[in-house]
Amino acid sequence: MRILDDIIENVSTSAPALLPLFRSDQQLRLVNVLFTEATEPIAINELAQRANVAQSTASREVARLVEHGILRTTAVGRNTLVSANWSLPWAKDLKSILVQTIGIIGQLSQALRVVDGIEAAYVYGSWAARHTGEPGPSPNDLDVAIVGTVPLSRARAALRDVESGQHVEINPVVVDHDRWNARKPEPFIKQLKSRPLVAIPVNAQ
Repeated sequence: MRILDDIIENVSTSAPALLPLFRSDQQLRLVNVLFTEATEPIAINELAQRANVAQSTASREVARLVEHGILRTTAVGRNTLVSANWSLPWAKDLKSILVQTIGIIGQLSQALRVVDGIEAAYVYGSWAARHTGEPGPSPNDLDVAIVGTVPLSRARAALRDVESGQHVEINPVVVDHDRWNARKPEPFIKQLKSRPLVAIPVNAQ
C-alpha cells in the first residue's frame, strides 16, 4: 500500500494537502481524533462529537476506514468502540503528520506565527510527555512555553481560538531569550527543559 508515500508527497504545512489521501474533510477529522487525541478506544458518538461530525457520517466513514485497515472496532456490549490501528507500519508517521498539520501543533503554529516578538515556542508538561511515548492519563490542558518578548496577554489572545476549537485549556508562559538560554537556568526553566518538549513551528516558511 502506497498510502504513506502519498501522504509524504502531498503534505506541506496545511490541512488541505492531506485531503487527497482521504475522502473528505470529515474523514480526515475522524482520523485526526483517533491518531492524535484519543489514548483509548472511544464510542462512535463520542468520536463524532470530538471531530464535529454528524454521528451518521461518522458511522459510515468509520466503516470505510475499518475496511481499509486504518481503524479498528471492538464490540463492548451494545457499544462499538473505535481506535487507530497502531499495528500499521506507518501509523506513527501518520500521527506525526496529523499533529503537525490539522492537529494541535499545527493549530498552535498557525496561531502563534503571526504574533510579533516570538522567537520559539514549545508544548511541555503532560501533553508533551504523552506525545513522546510516556505512559499516563490523557491531559485535560496544554502547557505552552513561548520564548521572546511578546506580552503574555497577547499570547493568550492569540491562543483563544485554538482553546475553543480544541476544547482544551491552554496555559502559556513567556520567557525572554536570556532567561531561556542562561548557562545556569532558574529552577522552573531547568525542570521544563529536563522533560519532553515538542517544538511549535513559529517562523514563517
